[in-house]
Amino acid sequence: MHRAISQQLAILAALALSVSWCAADVPRPRGVSLIKAALYQPRAGDNSWTCLDGSKTIPFVQVNDDYCDCPDGSDEPGTSACAQGQFHCLNKGHESVDIPSSRVQDGVCDCCDGSDESQVVGCANTCAELGAAAAIQRRNQAELHKQGAEKRMEMITRGRQLRADRETRRLELERRIKDQEALKSEKQQIKINAEALESDALEIFKEQQRELDADTVQAEEEPQQMRQEASLSFGVYDINKDGFVEVTELMVDINLDRDRNGVVTVEEAKYFLDERERVDLDAFVTLAWPRIKPLKMLAEGLFQPPNADEQVPPVGEVPVKANTEGVQQSEPQPTEEQIDMEASTDGEADEDGDDDQYDDEEGDVGVGEASPEIEAPAPPVYDPETQRLVEQANEARNALEEVERNIREIEQEVKEIDEQSAKDYGPQEEWAVLDGECYNFEDREYVYTLCPFDRASQKPKNGGAETTLGRWEQWIGEGYKYSKQKYGNGAACWNGPQRSAIINISCALEPRITSVGEPNRCEYYFEFETPAACDSEAQQAESVHDEL
Repeated sequence: MHRAISQQLAILAALALSVSWCAADVPRPRGVSLIKAALYQPRAGDNSWTCLDGSKTIPFVQVNDDYCDCPDGSDEPGTSACAQGQFHCLNKGHESVDIPSSRVQDGVCDCCDGSDESQVVGCANTCAELGAAAAIQRRNQAELHKQGAEKRMEMITRGRQLRADRETRRLELERRIKDQEALKSEKQQIKINAEALESDALEIFKEQQRELDADTVQAEEEPQQMRQEASLSFGVYDINKDGFVEVTELMVDINLDRDRNGVVTVEEAKYFLDERERVDLDAFVTLAWPRIKPLKMLAEGLFQPPNADEQVPPVGEVPVKANTEGVQQSEPQPTEEQIDMEASTDGEADEDGDDDQYDDEEGDVGVGEASPEIEAPAPPVYDPETQRLVEQANEARNALEEVERNIREIEQEVKEIDEQSAKDYGPQEEWAVLDGECYNFEDREYVYTLCPFDRASQKPKNGGAETTLGRWEQWIGEGYKYSKQKYGNGAACWNGPQRSAIINISCALEPRITSVGEPNRCEYYFEFETPAACDSEAQQAESVHDEL
């Protein structure tokens, strides 16, 4: 292949040289190429000539008379009379070119053979030197292309191997999915059976727990109810509101007359106060109230002794505690004197309360205090059998979740393989090895990154976030498809369109970015070299495209 390419280049160079030497032997007006020589021949008989667009016929002597006769400017190929005319530089020994007729006789040497200017200007003929330099450049390009084509063949081999590996991997994943789906059905059935046993056991446990909770609540409520009743009675007995119940304050309650003689004696009152002169609220609740409550219930008809003839225990003996659950207490009715004393005391308390109200308006505000952590409720403690069934159900659920997770991971890998296989890596997979690689290019302000078949981006050199210039879209080469890539749908510009990047690709021995520009706002152009572009078909297509 490489020898054929070199032979083609040599043949083209020889043909170009022979055409240059033979072109002088064909008579034609100045500035006309050999290809168009036949179009500039006078008509036999009247020696006339027709403009190339067929719009007008003029005498042949008016060709190159420095006056534009034809609308298309074809009658003045060798002068600057027609703005739209073309002058052909023969450039013997180098490449012939066409230049606008406006450059003829303008004092500037545009043709390397100086044919666009008169001898007065004195243009030197540099075609031989330029031809020799061009020949050296062509040889270098041919050698570069030869070495690059060898590396391209290596990339083709690796790319085909990557595709084969993906196909093999996909077949293996399909087999694994089938196995995992069968295992999933098995684990689902185990989970259903285990959860059914767990549900029955938890329902029994919850019912037992509800019964225990009800008993616990009742046991907790009894002391609270007892204290509440005792506190209310303490407030009634504490006539002078000094925070104590004294012997004299109990003597006014006739219900405490244990011997039924119509008088509550000091001894009887002390009995209820545990032989003390006075007690505070806590002592009243724990010592006095258990002795007072049975007599008050007896007086209100809410409590009857076991035997009708049973007498109240004498002074000094502790009465048997009665079951007072759910029984409301009626309090002794205070006398008018007690009511007056209470009113007086309440007034003073209200005044003190008002002061306390103002004192408490400004609460303590903690500065920088951490909020207390909320502890998670402790897990329930099951009986051994229920615990075993719960653990068995948990194991079944975990086993099913693991299988489902494996299936999701396999499906994700299959999706990635399919997406990668759908990418166009060139006619022979030569571009596949670049997928997953990234290349950087730095200018004065930014670091540009190109990750082929993924994204293009830029990042400020002095720090800052990376900006996406575009995501991989497609090949858009003209003449040869694989000579240009497009990356679109990048980050939006400020009050502008979304960014995009065009990657112009050329042959080289190593992949690298050679330049980055932004010719239009938010449109970036990368020049990228790689051995993958060292393709004879690409070179021939580009040559044809350039000629056109």
